[in-house]
Amino acid sequence: MASVGIKMGHRRKFEYFGERMLVCLFAILLLPLAQLVRAEESLDWTRSITTGKGPGQFVQPPSMRLIYGFGWSGIQAATCDVHFYSPAEDKFEVEATGATSGFARTLFRLDVYHRATESKTTLTPIHFYQEEKYRSEIVKTNVDFKPDQVTGLREKIPSDHPPKPNIFKFNSVFDMTTALLWVRSQPLAEGETESLVVWASNAPYLATVKVVGRETIKINGQKQKAIKLDLKLKGIDKKLRLKEHSLFKSGRGWLSDDNNRVPLRIEANIFIGYVFAQLESLSVE
Repeated sequence: MASVGIKMGHRRKFEYFGERMLVCLFAILLLPLAQLVRAEESLDWTRSITTGKGPGQFVQPPSMRLIYGFGWSGIQAATCDVHFYSPAEDKFEVEATGATSGFARTLFRLDVYHRATESKTTLTPIHFYQEEKYRSEIVKTNVDFKPDQVTGLREKIPSDHPPKPNIFKFNSVFDMTTALLWVRSQPLAEGETESLVVWASNAPYLATVKVVGRETIKINGQKQKAIKLDLKLKGIDKKLRLKEHSLFKSGRGWLSDDNNRVPLRIEANIFIGYVFAQLESLSVE
């Protein structure tokens, strides 16, 4: 740990955050599960939600396979293979497998499997299953989405306590995949802001995405036209109060400025520097 300039007192925080970051990043939307502090009493934020207008008219994405590399401060830490396809006329399906790699795997061993079913017409989630394999335990998460309620069941193996359902009552909650699908469906004009509630892993968050503008970036040595987005993220407690992140500072992402609108790169500033996900390959089926 000393070789990367992190004090031993922060080791467990670093390992925990790295694990959570990979679990979230494999679905291509960076929503770090960190400590939450300072609840805000006002519920005015609920009026800022923009999803009531429904999905936009931008062309839906084709079936494709995407491979991403993840890391922190320029150091490669993990890889993820995402298969996005349409098994039925009214549904999208996502299967993703991810794992830590290289030096990061010597610090924390993690293998992730994620499968989600989404509505193609409303771009809202139906169900997802997630399995996280660590050195000493396995965590299984099943989440069911209804129009006005989300029910998550998170099971740890081994555990001395039976899992308890985590119920969150709110209209129009997205998972990470449908949040991305919904945002990319919008016009995404410069200055446009979209605000939506996202269920990541087993907790709700308020995600606010602002379109910064268009620019050209390099991905794997190739120039790509991109739409730059700014991300702000807050937790939501049982009383629908917002909570600030103590570790997540800011986030930004770049979508390809074409008919696919896939994430090219995502970054987040955190307490140890920044973490990132970057597209390594894309195959349209």
